[in-house]
Amino acid sequence: MTVSAFGGPGEPERSPRDLELDAQASAAVSVWLHDHPAVASELEEAVRAHTHLQELEGRARQAATTAANAQQRVASLTSKLDPDGYRILGFATGAAIVTALTVLDAVPLNWAAQAFGLDAAGSWLITGILLVGSVGAMAGLEVTRGNARRRAALAAVIAAAYIALVVLRTQFLITVGGASLPAALLQALLLSAISAGLVLCGSAVMARTRQLSLDRARAAARRARHAAAAARAAAQRAAERMQRHLGVLRQMLIPWALGSAAPAGIDHASWTAALERAIRALFPEL
Repeated sequence: MTVSAFGGPGEPERSPRDLELDAQASAAVSVWLHDHPAVASELEEAVRAHTHLQELEGRARQAATTAANAQQRVASLTSKLDPDGYRILGFATGAAIVTALTVLDAVPLNWAAQAFGLDAAGSWLITGILLVGSVGAMAGLEVTRGNARRRAALAAVIAAAYIALVVLRTQFLITVGGASLPAALLQALLLSAISAGLVLCGSAVMARTRQLSLDRARAAARRARHAAAAARAAAQRAAERMQRHLGVLRQMLIPWALGSAAPAGIDHASWTAALERAIRALFPEL
């Protein structure tokens, strides 16, 4: 970002006469500043504003570079971990949903664990083991998503486990609860279906959840973009402030230039332009 001072961008190659005129203008500006404290004070403010502007422009360039690097890392990880853009959930959101589904799954699994005929502590221990198995089933279904053979084998194992739970729960209801076979079987099937549905939902959520590395990279890129935008805005405000100082200096310069004697053979327009160049030369890179 640059601030144009009094003239337009790009100047033609200067002749020796023009260089001599610029030297005279520089000397005249020095005298002008010496004789007018208000002008010198305004120039000091402009110099401070110029220094501040250069610092903010450097920060803006650094922030832009950081944002570009962060975005490049996101693109690289996305092409490797999520080329189809299928994962739309953040890691924290996906983990929270899977956790909630696991907690819900504890209810039917605890009822199923009671079929082992243990006390309360033993039943909850079995429930914990079954919950670990449920989370493993969710993760396994996600990991084997791209391998049909392994996925089919895992599905068969999961189905066998649920069938075993149905049998155990049915026997428990018939033996302990005195329920009829159809009622016991229906209840056992319902509990297993609820648990299986929660496992499938958890697997679907995992399939749409971004991996932690990609999620962190996206968050870092988002922060870097915000920082770059803030740095650009700050630099823009500093540039506008610098422009105002230059405008004030120009307003002070023109009346003095018109009232002062121009060098021999030089019209006031050329002399004023030379004085403006002398002021602009005090601020490098503008």
